Amino acid sequence: MRKIISLALVLSLTAFSLLGCKSSGTDKDGNALSETTKDASVTDESASKDTFGEKAPAEYAGTLKVWSWTDDPKYQIEAFEKAYPNVKVDFTMIGEDYDVKMQTIVDNETDGPDIFCADVKTVKNYIDMEAWENLSDAPYNADASDIMNYVKTIGSDSEGNLRALSWQATPGGFWYKRSLAKKYLGTDDPNEISKMMSTMDGLFTVGETVYEKSKGETNLLPNYQDLWTMACYSMRTTQWVSDNKFNLDSYAVEFFDIAKKARDNHLDAKLNSWSEGWYSAAANNSILGYVLPTWGMQYVIQSSAPDTKGDWAITSMPASYFNGGTYMGIYTKSKEKELAWLYIKFITLNKDYIEKYAVEKSDFPCLTAAIDDLTPTFSDPWCDGQNTFAFFKDEAIKINTALVTKYDDSINNMLLTNVDLYVTGKLTKEDAIKQFKEDVASAFQGITVE
Repeated sequence: MRKIISLALVLSLTAFSLLGCKSSGTDKDGNALSETTKDASVTDESASKDTFGEKAPAEYAGTLKVWSWTDDPKYQIEAFEKAYPNVKVDFTMIGEDYDVKMQTIVDNETDGPDIFCADVKTVKNYIDMEAWENLSDAPYNADASDIMNYVKTIGSDSEGNLRALSWQATPGGFWYKRSLAKKYLGTDDPNEISKMMSTMDGLFTVGETVYEKSKGETNLLPNYQDLWTMACYSMRTTQWVSDNKFNLDSYAVEFFDIAKKARDNHLDAKLNSWSEGWYSAAANNSILGYVLPTWGMQYVIQSSAPDTKGDWAITSMPASYFNGGTYMGIYTKSKEKELAWLYIKFITLNKDYIEKYAVEKSDFPCLTAAIDDLTPTFSDPWCDGQNTFAFFKDEAIKINTALVTKYDDSINNMLLTNVDLYVTGKLTKEDAIKQFKEDVASAFQGITVE
């Protein structure tokens, strides 16, 4: 009986192995076996690893850790936990040291959050380090076809793999006070003011007119550096660094003179960005407006000047631009990747959630289906009913991300530091440019600076 059982087992195992053979084998006559011979059970097992299966919302359970440097996720988490009642999101908001802490965790590949956010200024750094999961690959198989192209480009690696997603698009413009515009420019119509500011010469004329007619009480901008916010990606033609070589773009050189002219012609109120005076300018007559993107209304104007509702509008400048934007990805060391992907899909790809969020927060979404639904009838009460979403939709399609690199934040700050040395008379233009190059060379020693 034992011999019979043993023989049956051998025959059984042999048959199983033959079923799993590929075309590299031959039959008893030496003929090649079919390419299509494959074990069905192996196929089923492979397929199950290729994607996360769909479950009922109540079936998802566990704790998810999310980190950010702002409190943006609070709104998201409340909506997500309501949709998935058995998933708890443990949110940590870290202040000024956020990037330092996150960089340390990524560098050392230590335990951290399941999902972490990054500003557009640092996104490419984390992508290049492969700190985030490849969302284009299994088991995520992300379908981001409905996300605005420029947002996908920023969140993708050099091979086109999606590593991070955002819920917002951040095209910008010039947010201005209607009452002051009507008083000093004769109109508060965004279309008319856009015509006035369609060129740099026109922008300077507007600034000089406002300063003169207000008898020095009102400047066009908080600081001349705001002009670089507009020009950074729209006026330059080359990346700061390519092929490990630093490129001093001709417009960057020209900007030294533009900044000096802006200061000499009283275009700016000499207010440092994010200072107390900079914020409070929204509530007084010291400036006509701000060069800020979509989130400028929510985080600067509304929070700093709650009594100015209805007195604002937004218009275009000499060039279209974008600024900021929060991206999120799944940390490669996460132990809750399925829940992390569930969260990211809900926050960035769920149309119903996105539309509710966009209306309640006046934050322009990057999901095109939501944009198409909301734009025709959108009315911003803070801007006297202006359809700001229509404005952002037009500006967003003009955004150019070809110049975005992981070096941008550091090098832009070095540029503006040295521009300021020239504007304030501490260095000549030539010495300031020389110092700028030396700063770049010192900060990035693996880059050639000529």
